Amino acid sequence: MASPSPRSKPLWLLLGLLLGPLSTVAAQEAYDLVIRGGRLLDGSGNPWVLADLGVRGTRIAAVGDLSAASARRVLEARGLYVAPGFIDVHSHAAEGLATPELSGAQPILAQGITTLFVNPDGGGPVDLAAQKTGFRHGLGVNVALLVGHNSVRRAVLGMADRAPAPAELERMKQLVRAGMDAGAFGLSSGPFSAPGAYSKTEELVELARVAGQFGGAYTSHVRDEADYTIGVVAAVDEVIRIAREARLRGVVTHIKALGPHVWGYSMALVRRIERARAEGWRCSRTNTPTRRRPPGWCRSWCRGGPKSAGATR
Repeated sequence: MASPSPRSKPLWLLLGLLLGPLSTVAAQEAYDLVIRGGRLLDGSGNPWVLADLGVRGTRIAAVGDLSAASARRVLEARGLYVAPGFIDVHSHAAEGLATPELSGAQPILAQGITTLFVNPDGGGPVDLAAQKTGFRHGLGVNVALLVGHNSVRRAVLGMADRAPAPAELERMKQLVRAGMDAGAFGLSSGPFSAPGAYSKTEELVELARVAGQFGGAYTSHVRDEADYTIGVVAAVDEVIRIAREARLRGVVTHIKALGPHVWGYSMALVRRIERARAEGWRCSRTNTPTRRRPPGWCRSWCRGGPKSAGATR
């Protein structure tokens, strides 16, 4: 994981310590900052508790009743929540973070987000070591990298609509292994779009196995979100199958039932994931927090190459 620079290290990320009893001495000490009267969430899933939080430098020094403490700065947080930094598990911000203007990630921090997973949907560069070097301007957030299947496939097969030969598949596995060696947290795929759409499930299983050997996860912009190809239900089943056969965590990203032909399918998708979890497989989903969705995307034959080419097709 690429870490934030000292000049912009986010305070939100430091709120993850467990809430415990506070000594009388700590309650009376001086702090640089006291956040008073907030509803504290410790990030473990426990209910919030009403407490003060004392900060000294860039560290949380005390949590509890700090009414007797002094501080250079006091923030009144009554009625507000104080939480560990949020994790955006599906971010397309990597390109911006590599620029001096956006490396500090101020718009992201303003949302309480302190950790990003980048290269989702099978995208991003193949050379993750070079990508990490590209964050040379310092980072205002933590950045976790994923190996993009679409990028790996394009590096070996170009935009060919066929299965890889054994030697080509081995080369793809080597690229995934190199990405995991460089610190990736898993394999992302996007069989919704070309060239990922040209892959078979078996290819994804083989590459996911490599990520699994490093304790990584498999995340997927599923093959179909509507009824364009195999259907959204079969697409979610594919992610569960890959997680099961590759023996790693599977994540259906921005799960949705896109379009009137599949409206009402949402609970069928959720139940499939819940059933897989009940059977002991580590499967989960992320949701798209929007009220509506733009018109359906074009089918796989027009999703390859630049946008101008897709518009022409």
